[in-house]
Amino acid sequence: MPKIIIGIHGLGNKPPKDTLTKWWKDSINEGLKNSSFNLDDFEFDLCYWADILHENPLDPEGTDSESENYLSEPYSPFEKALIKEEPSFRNQALEYIEKYSDKIFVSGVMSLNIPSLTDMFIHKHFKDLEVYYSLSFINYKGKKRLAREVILERLTDLIIKHKNKEILLAAHSMGSIIAYDVLMDYLPDDVKINTLITIGSPLAQKYVITKINSEKNCRDDCELPVPEKISYQWFNHYDLEDVVAINNNLADYFLPNSNGVSVVDVMVKNNYSYNGKNNPHKSYGYLRTKEFAEVLNSFLSIESGSIMNWIRNKLKFMN
Repeated sequence: MPKIIIGIHGLGNKPPKDTLTKWWKDSINEGLKNSSFNLDDFEFDLCYWADILHENPLDPEGTDSESENYLSEPYSPFEKALIKEEPSFRNQALEYIEKYSDKIFVSGVMSLNIPSLTDMFIHKHFKDLEVYYSLSFINYKGKKRLAREVILERLTDLIIKHKNKEILLAAHSMGSIIAYDVLMDYLPDDVKINTLITIGSPLAQKYVITKINSEKNCRDDCELPVPEKISYQWFNHYDLEDVVAINNNLADYFLPNSNGVSVVDVMVKNNYSYNGKNNPHKSYGYLRTKEFAEVLNSFLSIESGSIMNWIRNKLKFMN
């Protein structure tokens, strides 16, 4: 059976689809090459949904930093020469305080202990997420529709388009929320995916958990299921410095499905940097990690039957 990697990006405006698709593939190929995997001919398709909420894309050629369409963080290959010298102990301490005070702040605001503060924070910094969880209507192809339904439909249709292939779905940031919702409730009975990789995921943020539970009429302390639509594995990749993925142990929140698939949390190092500024949440950095490359290599290299036989043999050996 042919195989395909489907990606879904996170919130916020993006460059045009062709550009973003190329940059995702470039990032993936960079990671594969660095890990000595020769797999540059894989099939890839991107679920691009930024155009649903943003009228004009970011401009990769723009130079006006004041423009709302200015692209401040393009794809850039990692260069070891750009690594800064080891800072002094004092600077290390200050850097540590700055990083983790951000994490503590985000964790506190997203905890829902003060709902009005959480709502204000979401409105200012995560507007796409606010729209997704509200009854926000948009004009789409001449019709008035819920923005959320259009977004979910975009990924659903793309997965169905490739239903006769083995699918690895790579979901970044808010894209992991969309992916979870689609895998739980929107795919036909005969459509499954092989592997899910979430990168920089906010799925374990209390704000998100509460939203998912409320939609399912469940208490906040309910344990959520791994979607039945995942037939083989779910890896959750996170960088400890990524404030969006601050609650990074998804395995603590999601129960295994009937296929025995549980979340495997994997700490990685996101090395994205541009103009001397690091961003440990950026998709390009996650997509080129050696851990991501290893999952792709396994997915693309192992025959379908061999995967299940390997699992069965492992289980027999353990018993």
